[in-house]
Amino acid sequence: MESMFRLSNGQATAKRLKTDSEDYKVCANECIRLHLFDPSTSSSSWPPSGLTGSFKPEFTHQIFGDDEEIVGFKGLAVDIYFSQADFQAFVEIAFEDKAYGATDILSTLQEHFPGGLTSDKQQFLTVATTKQAGTPLQKLGSPLSIPEVRKGLSVTQANLAGGSQELKDLHERLQPFLLFFIDGASFLDADDPKWELLLATEHQAGRDVVVGFCTLYTFYAYPDTRRFRLSQILVLPPFQHKGIGAALLRAAYVMADKCNAVDVTFEDPTDTLQSLRDLIDLQRAMGCVWLQSAAEQVAAVWQTADPAAVVGTSGSLRTDSGTNKALADAQKQLRISQQQARRIWEAVLYAQPKVRTDAGLATLAQLVRRRIEGNSASVKKQAETKRVFDVAHQGFIMRKCKGKMPLLPGNGVPVAMENDEQTPEEAEQALTEALTARITSLDGQLAKLGILKR
Repeated sequence: MESMFRLSNGQATAKRLKTDSEDYKVCANECIRLHLFDPSTSSSSWPPSGLTGSFKPEFTHQIFGDDEEIVGFKGLAVDIYFSQADFQAFVEIAFEDKAYGATDILSTLQEHFPGGLTSDKQQFLTVATTKQAGTPLQKLGSPLSIPEVRKGLSVTQANLAGGSQELKDLHERLQPFLLFFIDGASFLDADDPKWELLLATEHQAGRDVVVGFCTLYTFYAYPDTRRFRLSQILVLPPFQHKGIGAALLRAAYVMADKCNAVDVTFEDPTDTLQSLRDLIDLQRAMGCVWLQSAAEQVAAVWQTADPAAVVGTSGSLRTDSGTNKALADAQKQLRISQQQARRIWEAVLYAQPKVRTDAGLATLAQLVRRRIEGNSASVKKQAETKRVFDVAHQGFIMRKCKGKMPLLPGNGVPVAMENDEQTPEEAEQALTEALTARITSLDGQLAKLGILKR
């Protein structure tokens, strides 16, 4: 196999390469750099001076395969520039040497950039400059009034299918970021009227720029309302740890309040997103006077109570049925799922000084333990109804089956089988670790809200 490289005088020279040479294999996560480019500060120099952020991707396996590897290059650098005006994209590929049969980087990337990706620098600069005077971002939808959001940060809501073409184009050009930063992300159908977009923008240098976004899917809820499921949320790396993710989550609840939705649920949240969700929901719960009153009543009972006499096997409270009603009311008023309501209830109880006694903490631990056990049982029960089938020309497909099926050829493999290998001792150890982690996380959440001191 031959490789072509350019000498300084522009002449081409060929040489023989070993096809299995490690020198010609590059980790895509390491050689790719993403840049946010402000066209209003562009100059004749290149790379441009108006970069507001440069960062590496976290994932590339959805583009370059499970190994996240680009082959056939030596000294490879792939720079992708996004115009902050409307996220038009340009890619610049440089390398020391290239082998025949190398990965077609440009075509591979373009397949995952539905909004377009050009390798023509002049075209990119021309379009980026002329697009600066587009529709103000906040006019692409309806601005939401979000509590506790810092000055200059705004969140706009829009229905994707019903939005303008400019909004759809912008969302289409934002979607590639999901592949780089969310494991298992996929593009959505913008023509489905059930998709809602929340766009976070920040006022910078006299104009608004996109700093994050999230999408929510709408489900019907009997008899005449709806519920939302948060599907994707992303804050662009240069703007992370500035309260933007929290603003997007609060905006989702504001949107739910506006249409009297049942709740806002989350689709496979990461640990980081779940922690942020817990913190925001806890902050909202701490503002409910009636919930605080119910927690105080429970705390008074817990000071001397036997945990087994207080907490039922399902995790419900046996004493004072009014507190269980408070839990149900919290779920309704905060517009959160039953599972999330129980997590927040644990935190509200933990915030009560009377709970932080030996008896109170033992009872709280029992409450948390029952919830975790219930979660595990629920997950296992759901998994038992799912089987993986090897379908010709389609690969492995997961299906939900009715009733129990014997382990026979053609009946697939139960998803739950791998969990059945856990011994009772291992299960108990895992439960203990989960309980410890939960109490630690409660300490952290209450400390962030200034309720407890670490």
